[in-house]
Amino acid sequence: VRIHLVPVGSAPLLKKSKFQLDSSSPFSTVSAFLRRQLSLPPATALFLYLNAAFCPSPDQVCGELSECFAVRGDLVVHYALQEAFG
Repeated sequence: VRIHLVPVGSAPLLKKSKFQLDSSSPFSTVSAFLRRQLSLPPATALFLYLNAAFCPSPDQVCGELSECFAVRGDLVVHYALQEAFG
């Protein structure tokens, strides 16, 4: 699964915004990866949205999410340090 990470609001930019992930990985893997890339401490809030619309459950499988919500082959994940949508 190709993941495309897009910052929202004042969230910091990543040097590389796209990466590959095994389709059987849970969505929590994306959150853990992003926390490492941004050097966020565990107490800092991180909000992840698919297609700027909803927050998937951490245990949902990335392959299934990609089948339903991929845009041009990429699973677009917006991230923010405070609530941004909904």
